Amino acid sequence: MFIPLEGQYVVSIRRVIAMIRHGEETAVYLDDGTILATGFRPETLGKRYNAFSKEARENAEPLRRRMGGN
Repeated sequence: MFIPLEGQYVVSIRRVIAMIRHGEETAVYLDDGTILATGFRPETLGKRYNAFSKEARENAEPLRRRMGGN
């Protein structure tokens, strides 16, 4: 799954090693050594991830029903 950041930018949750709050920014450390900066707090990023996941599941439901899946 993905964590939506500012704008249209998203990051795969599988790449995230840590999220650490530094002052007014959160540093998102990725598995390749990259560090992303966001103004969102880690708690907000968690909420955005959950909302994104819920919307993705809801959007997939009609296709899942048409395909005969669970």
